[in-house]
Amino acid sequence: MKLSFLGQSYEASTPMIAATKTRETLTFRGQSYSQKQYTVALRQPTEELTYRGVRYTA
Repeated sequence: MKLSFLGQSYEASTPMIAATKTRETLTFRGQSYSQKQYTVALRQPTEELTYRGVRYTA
């Protein structure tokens, strides 16, 4: 996803999230929901950034 901030464009890195249903059901305000188990894929390698002259990794 391409974003921009203060005129600088950058690419947002969003991890892939897989959701699988479980057998458990939940009830909230009379409505039943099936519970899901979420698995987040590994993050991308870190990159070096600079903010106000200070370098850091994200």
